Amino acid sequence: MKLIIAIIIIAAFIIGVVNNSKFKKREAEVLEKARLTGWYDVPYYDEQVVVKSRSTLEKYDAARFFKENREKLDKAEMIIERKNFIEKSLRESLIIIEPKNFFEYVNKNYRKLKKHVDSGIIKSQAYRIEVKYITSAGNHLASKEIELNKGEIKRFIQEPSLLMTKGEYSKYIKEQNKIALDKKHHEYYERVNYIIDYVNDCKASLIKKEDCYELDNLMAQLFDRTINSIKKIKTLDSEEWDIIGNFIDRIKNNVEQIVNNNQKILDYYKSPDFLKVKDTCETLMSSQRDFNEYIEEKVQSISKFFGSGVTRNETVYNDVNNYFRPYKKTITPFTAEVSSTVYANAENHPLEYVIKYFYPNKKSYPEQIQKLYLLVEELETLKDAKQIIDNYKAEYQQYLGDVPSFIIENDEAGFYSRLGFANLEESALTVEYKFSYTSPGGYAQRSFTFSMDEVHISQLIAALENKLTYKEFAKEQRRLMTKKLRESIKIRDNYTCCNCHNSIQKEPNLLLEIDHIIPISKGGCTTEDNLQTLCWKCNRSKSDKIIY
Repeated sequence: MKLIIAIIIIAAFIIGVVNNSKFKKREAEVLEKARLTGWYDVPYYDEQVVVKSRSTLEKYDAARFFKENREKLDKAEMIIERKNFIEKSLRESLIIIEPKNFFEYVNKNYRKLKKHVDSGIIKSQAYRIEVKYITSAGNHLASKEIELNKGEIKRFIQEPSLLMTKGEYSKYIKEQNKIALDKKHHEYYERVNYIIDYVNDCKASLIKKEDCYELDNLMAQLFDRTINSIKKIKTLDSEEWDIIGNFIDRIKNNVEQIVNNNQKILDYYKSPDFLKVKDTCETLMSSQRDFNEYIEEKVQSISKFFGSGVTRNETVYNDVNNYFRPYKKTITPFTAEVSSTVYANAENHPLEYVIKYFYPNKKSYPEQIQKLYLLVEELETLKDAKQIIDNYKAEYQQYLGDVPSFIIENDEAGFYSRLGFANLEESALTVEYKFSYTSPGGYAQRSFTFSMDEVHISQLIAALENKLTYKEFAKEQRRLMTKKLRESIKIRDNYTCCNCHNSIQKEPNLLLEIDHIIPISKGGCTTEDNLQTLCWKCNRSKSDKIIY
């Protein structure tokens, strides 16, 4: 019996030694997992405060502590983060220290380790401030504990107003409102910048110059209605935000519609359907190609009859405050950038200011007047040519049945130009003098155009003639070339070319022109005996030579 008892005692001793070793190992694992060097690494109280009255003790709270110790708020956040990690690690460690058998369960080291872990969990559950009431004599009469979790500490960080005095809070609100207002301003600036960037990127691919001008007009509206207006809004709840926002959206939609329509047209011109139409018309066009080229040359040369154009092609609107991106605006030929005063005067007296800005050199007036008289003749010729081209277009309609309607509606001139027809739209036969005003900051923009129709050309000729005296001969000769005289010469010559003898009887779509046999530049007069009817081919080859 004694032997059995001794064996049991020895076995229990050995098991105890083994279990002690196991628990020490488990304790080391728990401390390592929680990143602790010992069980006293986690204090119960993280801060201590001493007050000198009971009423102060009763009223003391976390807000007062951080008001008086604002520098400790970030530290408190770090402490609670660490404590949360320790608590989580210790709770997970309860599985590690769980007894595996009866002997481990009754082992005092288990109870000791369990006690350390439970104590660590309790201490790491909150950030704690101990507030002590100690009299001036040093007597500790009372104390209280303030506990804060991670969310409560975060709230103090995220809402600084909780720790402010009334004066500080008022200043803080003003600063926050200013920050919010600045943010709102920049949100709207970016909406405008998006449109500026979009238009700058897309303008180069537009196939219709009218679309470029329309984009410039939309951008002028955008600058005029938004830039200064955005800056002037001083409150977040102003109704102006919605008004400006709706306006920006409308401009954006209009811009995108122009670009999308353009892309739709470009896609069609790249399609097999258009190539098929073009191939068909290419064969038919061979007999008319020279005629179309001749008319196109006349159209392209029209601008040479007018005054001086601008020397630059574009200008840049840029925001001096760098809120907005630069916008490259198209500058058309014959555009004058003027001051607000000149702009107002030009609106009231356009012809006077056309002469001032586009015909500044009086020495060139005789040449310009002669060109303008010739321009009237050319416009008459082109009107006849337009009817002939329209006749050709009508003959081609049977081959154009499959052309989408949106192409003809949106780019009729471009479509026919791609087939080889001369472009004789009204816009191609009209030169416009444009006056434009842009404010110093580039935001307020206005412009108007003065179109040179036949009436205005006649007024321009008369105004230039009244400004100087020069050889009356040239003036009278050009003045005598009237529409009635032109028609009488054609009737006299039986609508037949005096050089090749082709006529409208042989070729219904024949373009006939009136030619000075001896050119005015060589002393010829505008009289019936010095005028003859030539077809466009013969007139083209004659130029300023004398051919009878």
